[in-house]
Amino acid sequence: MGILPNNMPIRAGEKLMSKDREAKSYEQLFILFSAKVEKVIIRTTLVCFIVLICVQLLLQIPYIRKHFTRVEPLEGKPYMMPQNGKGERS
Repeated sequence: MGILPNNMPIRAGEKLMSKDREAKSYEQLFILFSAKVEKVIIRTTLVCFIVLICVQLLLQIPYIRKHFTRVEPLEGKPYMMPQNGKGERS
């Protein structure tokens, strides 16, 4: 049995209620925190998706695609294997 600040004894049931309140308080704090984190994750995902769509739309414009991609000038050119056999192998 514990003692309260005003020297009143704590009953066993009161200790359990106190721990139950602490657990509920922790759960409420966790729910608030996880809701905020969830909002951030959803917003970040949405922004990334919108940026992806915008970049894909920009790549449909030949002038922009030519400056954004390194492989665009290589499109349609055949790959030539080195004849001397000293070239890179994959």
